[in-house]
Amino acid sequence: MRIAVAGDEPRYTTTEQLRLERELLDRARDRLHAHVGRARADLVEEAIARRSLSGEQAALVRALTSSGAGIEVVRAPAGAGKTFALDAAREAWTRSGIDVVGCALSARAAAELREQAAIDATTVARLRRALDRGHRLGYRGVVVVDEAGMVGTRELAELARHADDRGAKLVLVGDDRQLPEIEAGGAFRALAERQGALELREVRRQREAWDREALSELREGRPEK
Repeated sequence: MRIAVAGDEPRYTTTEQLRLERELLDRARDRLHAHVGRARADLVEEAIARRSLSGEQAALVRALTSSGAGIEVVRAPAGAGKTFALDAAREAWTRSGIDVVGCALSARAAAELREQAAIDATTVARLRRALDRGHRLGYRGVVVVDEAGMVGTRELAELARHADDRGAKLVLVGDDRQLPEIEAGGAFRALAERQGALELREVRRQREAWDREALSELREGRPEK
């Protein structure tokens, strides 16, 4: 099936791909007020106070742990401190009695979730195999998917189904302006555009202003600048 896009190069998709994307978007809409993954406000503030979070990071933690949405999208460029913020959210959730697990497309990113955010994490492929073999997510828990902008639509739809079955919150963290999905994708960006996304914009890893500006131009698709 040919789809209409800007530019001269034709692009195609399948009815199955469209069905999966529609299923994911509909699920996100239907679970917008699922009241899951809501941590105690006092424990959220304690977790924030124990860390040197920026105002932007603290706002992200408060929104993420209080919205109750069944599917939440977090967009952040590399170096914005998303893992540091997720560590605070993880503490607030676990101290509120909410189980938190994570996964990422690469083993390296899963290891970073474990080491820097203390989230029990594995790869997306390994978690999917475990779910196929009967493993169940924690009831009304939280599932954090890092590098979600590079995860294919089929994989995201499958994780969303499992999260819905267990009344869990699915948190998709990534950047749709970096590397594209290996598998057929586009769902992360579609969710962010249709449902909205929590965002971190300030790059904290690079200290020099020119370095941050260069990264911003690259992310916006202007490498010549």
